[in-house]
Amino acid sequence: MILVRYGKLGLLGLADPHAAPATNRGDSVVIGTVHGVHLGIVLSDDCRTTTAERVELLRIATPADRSAAERNEAFALEILSAADATDLPITFIDAEVSLDRAGALLHALPHAPCDASELLASLSDRHDLPVRLLDLARTPTAKDPPDPEKMTCGKPDCGTGSGCSSCSTGGCSAGSCSKGSVKSAAELTAYFTDLREKLHARTPLV
Repeated sequence: MILVRYGKLGLLGLADPHAAPATNRGDSVVIGTVHGVHLGIVLSDDCRTTTAERVELLRIATPADRSAAERNEAFALEILSAADATDLPITFIDAEVSLDRAGALLHALPHAPCDASELLASLSDRHDLPVRLLDLARTPTAKDPPDPEKMTCGKPDCGTGSGCSSCSTGGCSAGSCSKGSVKSAAELTAYFTDLREKLHARTPLV
């Protein structure tokens, strides 16, 4: 499968190589997604993963495609500026418009409960395309490995080396944190130190 990164959030898509033009890593391509048509970058032309969303690789990007993407970036900034003018308790981070202008996506961080449907309807009418909101607070993000110095069950003597009843009889070391392989605070620290070193040693995907 061909692995492609697209969108401002760096979304990943998988394209069938048998139904796509020949590509190489780093090629700029045009893909069809559930979010519309987008420019993307080929990350791998022989990817074995099956967890990314399926996309359709339409063509190698042309100068006209790149020019359209630049115009859409300016268009997205207009939509973002209009959204910023509202008094909703939302911080609007960014916006993007699909290459075919089938829709726009506002990246947002709400800081209080609110209803943005009226704003989205107004923006959709004003700019003549569907405008949707993506709540970044609900978007899954990669997390750093836990800090071993902060791995406690919350009781006063936990994590101090003296042990506590929760951790020794059914807390961290018995299941959820280390799946039974770590029995003491010292072993727990060694376990997560080794894990952190392994994570840092990995080669980044992109």
